Amino acid sequence: MGNGRRVRLIGAACAVIAMGVAGCAQAPACKVSPVELEELREDIANLQKDLKSAQDRRAQLTADLAAKQADLAEKRGKPDELRAQLDQVKKGVGKTEKPKESKETKPATTKPGTPGKETKPAATTPKPATTKPGTTGKETKPATAPRDTTGAAKKGPS
Repeated sequence: MGNGRRVRLIGAACAVIAMGVAGCAQAPACKVSPVELEELREDIANLQKDLKSAQDRRAQLTADLAAKQADLAEKRGKPDELRAQLDQVKKGVGKTEKPKESKETKPATTKPGTPGKETKPAATTPKPATTKPGTTGKETKPATAPRDTTGAAKKGPS
């Protein structure tokens, strides 16, 4: 046991000496240029400004949230009044005016010999495609189908 203890003590002493020698070595030269250091300082300043504006925004949103929560708490105490106001709004919804038909709409016509069947108005010719400046002219916008403005009921699968 004496030998094992002696070996461990010698090993520990060598480790302490090695750490001391390695710790006293000369520091390596700095590889960061002064320009990079200045850019990093500017970035830090910008980030600090952004942080300040974010903190201000957070404070504003926190104040808004508190106001909204107070308003909600106030309204939770008055469900009957709010329900009456909601009923008044619902009653007013059905009192809207019908939009007037424009002169451009064409009435639906029927074909002779087919009573009761309605036909769609004739399709208009699509506008010529336009090209953007700087393009070859081969690119075109897709033509859109004209809308049915007659108000006629459409037949379809039931």
